[in-house]
Amino acid sequence: MDEWEYVDEEELQNWKGARICLTCQHFTYGVDAHCRTMVACKLRQQLLQQGDHLTKRCRHWCPTWQDQAGWCPEFG
Repeated sequence: MDEWEYVDEEELQNWKGARICLTCQHFTYGVDAHCRTMVACKLRQQLLQQGDHLTKRCRHWCPTWQDQAGWCPEFG
């Protein structure tokens, strides 16, 4: 993830509601060598600017599998 480029701002759109990067199945996060949190899109293999994961989304947004199967389907 350290080598990934940042997503172009023109590819993201402002969004109010639950369908933001943070709730997308392609969303991921990690830390760099200096223990700073990095947020990214696994599908694009690109980093997101800090805070964009809370207010933006792209055309590839997809619900997480937990929404479809439930949080703990083996106990259902």
